Amino acid sequence: MRAKLVLFVSAIFLVPSVACAQNAIFGKNKIQYKKFDYSYIQSEHFDVYFTQGGQYLAEFTAEVAESSLISINKRFRYQLTNRIPIIVYNSHNDFQQNNVVQQYLEEGVGGVTELFKNRIVVPFEGSYRQFRHVIHHELVHAVINDMFYGGSIQSIITNNIQLQLPLWFNEGLAEYEALSWDSNSDMFLRDATISGYLPPINNLSGYFAYRGGQSVWWYIANKYGDQKIGEILNRIRGTKSVDQGFKGTIGLSVEELSERWQKEQKVLYWPDIAKREDPSVFARRMTNHTKAGNFYNSSPALSPQGDRIAFISDRDDYFDVFLMSALDGKILSKIVQGQRTRDFEELHLLTPGINWAPDGKRIAISAKSGEQDAIFVIDVENGDREKLELGLDGIFSVDWSPQGDKIAFVGLKGYQSDVYVFDLRTRTLKNLTDDVFSDIGPFFGKDLVWSPEGKLLYVVSGRGGFGVDHQKKRGS
Repeated sequence: MRAKLVLFVSAIFLVPSVACAQNAIFGKNKIQYKKFDYSYIQSEHFDVYFTQGGQYLAEFTAEVAESSLISINKRFRYQLTNRIPIIVYNSHNDFQQNNVVQQYLEEGVGGVTELFKNRIVVPFEGSYRQFRHVIHHELVHAVINDMFYGGSIQSIITNNIQLQLPLWFNEGLAEYEALSWDSNSDMFLRDATISGYLPPINNLSGYFAYRGGQSVWWYIANKYGDQKIGEILNRIRGTKSVDQGFKGTIGLSVEELSERWQKEQKVLYWPDIAKREDPSVFARRMTNHTKAGNFYNSSPALSPQGDRIAFISDRDDYFDVFLMSALDGKILSKIVQGQRTRDFEELHLLTPGINWAPDGKRIAISAKSGEQDAIFVIDVENGDREKLELGLDGIFSVDWSPQGDKIAFVGLKGYQSDVYVFDLRTRTLKNLTDDVFSDIGPFFGKDLVWSPEGKLLYVVSGRGGFGVDHQKKRGS
C-alpha cells in the first residue's frame, strides 16, 4: 500500500521522522484553530495562494519558484505543461491545519506535494534559506508529476500509467536539484558508511531516501556528467521502466549502479576511520537507543551544577522530557509528557528549546500549544509550571539569562523571525531585531545564547554584514 501512496503525496522531511507523512497517524486529529481567508497572486507558471498577512511570503515564493523552475527545466530537459498551484502558510502551526492532505504533518515535515491536483503546500518557518530549499524541493516533485503522470490523478487513470518511481529516486532527485551536495548529507552518509549501515539503493527508504538518494544523484552527476540526469529521466519516460532508463543511459542497471555507488562511499569515507577518534575513546555514552528500543535521545541541556541533564526522548513511544543523572545516566524523572495534551502538542525537537534557570531548579521549554507556541517554565522537583503565552506563531531556541531575570528566544511572527527577550520581573516582551532578516539558522540547532555577563546575545542570523538597524526587501 505504501508504494502506491507515494505517488499521491510527496513530502520533504527536514530530519529523520518516526512517522511517515504518507501514512495517517493513529490518535492525531487535524484541529482547525483558525478560519483562513485565502487570496492569490499569479506569476508566469504558478498560482500562489496565501492567508492573512502572507502576501510578502507569496511574492517571495513566486520569485523563488520561477527561478527554481529555470534550473529544473534545464537539468530535466522538460517544460511544464500545466500551471502549478502553491499554497503558502505563515507558520508550521498554520500548515498543520491545511485540508489539501488529510495526514497530520508533524514537526520535520517541511512541505508536501500531492498528485490529485499537483498542488504544493509549504509553511514559512523562520529561515528564508530553508524556505528557498523547500520551495525548490517541492517544485521538483510537481515537475516530476507533470512529466511522468500528466499532473493529476485523473491523467494517471485515463492513460493507465503504471510506472512507479521509487522513493529514493523521487526524494533524492528533489534534494540534489535543490541543494546539489551539502554538509548535512555528507555527515549522514559518512556515519552510515563508517558505521556499516548504508543500505543498497533499492533499500533506501524513510529518511535514507532523501540523504541516500541525494548521494546517488550526486554520484551520477560527478561520475557520468550532470547532463545524464535529464537523459535518464527522458529515457525512463519513454521506456516506462526505471531500470531500462539507467541501463540505456549509463550502461548500468540499478543493482549494478548500487554496487559501484556503495564502493565509492567507502573510498570517500573509510579514510576518516584512521583520522578520527571514536567518541567512546574520549566520552562516556549516557543513552543507548538500541537497548532502550527507541529512536531519539536529543536536545540535551546540562544543569548549571553539572549534575543533571534534561533531554527529549521517545523511549515511551511519545516525545517526552526526561531528567537524567549526568554522573551515571540514570533516569531520575519525567518532567513533561508530550504529544498528549493541548499544552504540549509538540516539543520542537529540531530547534532545541530546553534551558535551565541559573538556580538549577527550573527549566524553560518552548512547545506547540494549540494554534500558537508558548514557553513553559517548569519546576523540575514538583512539576509545577507556568505558561507564557506571547502571541507568536513560533518560539525556538529558548535561553535563560545568567541573572535569571530574562528569557531570550527566536520568535516567528508574520513573514519574519526575530530575537525576543521576555522580562520575567516586568512581564514585558521586547523585539530586539524586528526586521526581515532570518534570525534562525539554516540547519537545526541552538540559534542564540547569552554572554556570561548577560549583557550580550550571540545569534545565528542571515543578515550578513547588516546590523539590526538595516532593512532589506527580501530575506537572505
